[in-house]
Amino acid sequence: MKFQTIGNPNGPKVLLIHAMFMTYKSFLNLVEYLKEDYFIIMPTLDGHDVEESSTFFSIDDEVDKILTYLKGNNIDELDFILGTSLGAIIAFEVYHRNIVHIKKVFLDGGPFLKFGSLFQRIAMKKFWRICYLMRQNAQNGTERLDKLFAGLGKLMSNVCCYISKESVENLSRACYSFPLPKLDETAQKSVTFIYGTKEPARICIFRLKKYKYSNILKKAGYGHCGYLLNHPKEYAEMLKK
Repeated sequence: MKFQTIGNPNGPKVLLIHAMFMTYKSFLNLVEYLKEDYFIIMPTLDGHDVEESSTFFSIDDEVDKILTYLKGNNIDELDFILGTSLGAIIAFEVYHRNIVHIKKVFLDGGPFLKFGSLFQRIAMKKFWRICYLMRQNAQNGTERLDKLFAGLGKLMSNVCCYISKESVENLSRACYSFPLPKLDETAQKSVTFIYGTKEPARICIFRLKKYKYSNILKKAGYGHCGYLLNHPKEYAEMLKK
C-alpha cells in the first residue's frame, strides 16, 4: 500500500480512501478545493497500484496498514475521513476500531451489504469478466464498467487492466459480506452516509437505519458516487461544513 499526501502541512489532517478499481487519483479534483485548508492523506489500496505488484486480501488487512501508517507518522487525530464505495467500508472499520480520534466520518456509496457465498461468487465472476474484457478490448470493457458504475468506467479502466484475479475474488467477498459494527449514540452522531437516489447501493439504507443518530444524505438524481464526480467544489464545501 502506497500513501500520497498533499496540502497544508499545518492544517487539520484528513484521510480519503478510494473505491474499488480506482486509486488515490480519483480524488484529485476534490483535493483542489481542500488542499489550502487541510493536510490530505490518500492511500492506494493493495491490488490497485498499477506500478507495483500487490494483492488485496481483506478489509482488516487494509485497515491494519492504514493505522500502521498513521501511527508511524504520529497522527492520532483526523478532522474527517471520507471513503467511497469499497473505501467507505474500509473507512467505517478504521473509525470503528477507535484507535485514531476522528471527528467526522463521510461514507459515500458504501455497499454495506451481507450476502451469501453464492452471490459473492457471482459478483466475482462478473467483475473478473469485465477485467478480462478490459485486457482484450479497453473500449468494450469501459462500456461494461459504465453500465455498472455510471460515469466511472474511464477512471476504473487502468486498474482493471492490471489487477489480479486473486484480488478480484477477495474484493468481491469484502464488498458483499460486511457485518455492521455496533456504535453507541455518540459515535453514530459523527457519521454521515451518502447515496445517490439512482445507485444500486442505496438498497442498503434499510440496514443503516439501526444507526438512528447518524445522518443519511440522499442526493437526488445521482448514481454511484455521482455527486462527488460531478460537483467536487460543492462536495468539498459539504465536507468543510
